[in-house]
Amino acid sequence: MQFFHISNLTYAYKDETVLHNITLEYDSKDFLTIIGPNGGGKSTLLKLILGLLEYKNSICFSNITKEEIGYVPQNNFINPNFPARVLEIVLMGLVGKKNFGFYNKKDKQKALEALDKVAMADFSERKITELSGGQRQRVLIARTLIDECKMLLLDEPTTSVDTKNAVQIFELLQSLHKQGIGIIAVCHDINIVLAYSDVIAYLNKELFLHSNPKEKQKSEFLKHLYENHSHFCDVELSLNACFCEQSCENKELCEKECKKVNNA
Repeated sequence: MQFFHISNLTYAYKDETVLHNITLEYDSKDFLTIIGPNGGGKSTLLKLILGLLEYKNSICFSNITKEEIGYVPQNNFINPNFPARVLEIVLMGLVGKKNFGFYNKKDKQKALEALDKVAMADFSERKITELSGGQRQRVLIARTLIDECKMLLLDEPTTSVDTKNAVQIFELLQSLHKQGIGIIAVCHDINIVLAYSDVIAYLNKELFLHSNPKEKQKSEFLKHLYENHSHFCDVELSLNACFCEQSCENKELCEKECKKVNNA
């Protein structure tokens, strides 16, 4: 289902062109990831889609409204003196639709359901400052899901987490995509991008689209790593090997998965 169409978009901050002649169609069947150098216009493009930046020629939406788009920005700094609980953070996704910020039982139930979708329901009463970087990112994703989100835009969702948590976040995004939610994510980790994306957009002022015949073995291997290894990093991802004999809790399964990937 097509959600939006951008045609010949050029955007500048004062006299500096950030985006030049961008054309992009997005269909919800695609898991789209945007890569490119710093300053290439990735965040600007997301903000234009969201309507956070003004543009005289509108982006054409179909089958979706801006209110049905969820957004997880790049920087989500948590003030250590901010005592909010996880449930309260998720309820903030309803701000603007509630009078005086009062939430009823139905709202709280929706928040718990959103947390359940990201496997964080058991942490609902925890303070947000007590969570790890990966857990916080899951909570922020839940905040977008509470309000019937049909498309999710994420700006560098793996920036503040290690490789293991990055894989877990993309496993979560893949699961949400299979449930029918459109996913557009900015990400710098090419190994993860190649494992999960249907379409990859390289953006450096100009945009170039690449179809990605996702290697099923690659994503299965990444899932195997985070489920069976206490440690893995970019080395294992790049080599497609997990050195099972050194560190695996389930050596037989590891050897089977590694053999499958290396023989593909």
